Amino acid sequence: MAKCSMIIYVYGRVQGVGFRYHTYRWAKKNKLVGYVRNMNDGSVKIVACGNDSQIKMLTHWLEQGGPPGAKIEHFQSESCEVEEMSDFSIRH
Repeated sequence: MAKCSMIIYVYGRVQGVGFRYHTYRWAKKNKLVGYVRNMNDGSVKIVACGNDSQIKMLTHWLEQGGPPGAKIEHFQSESCEVEEMSDFSIRH
């Protein structure tokens, strides 16, 4: 399977609602590698690396509203170079 990486910036009520933790659990369950982190502007950045169907599942999950408690107004994604990562983590 070809690996692809995506950077996704998620906007809305996505900090202080367990967004990073739920995204971390979702990514681990779906065998993605990468990380999730809060940004200074109130958004959340997700860097996800996996195969094409895993990345599509992640964007579909975000389109459906993501974690409970979050209110995603919109998100933007862009492809990026595949980084060598072995796990998914929460970065601070």
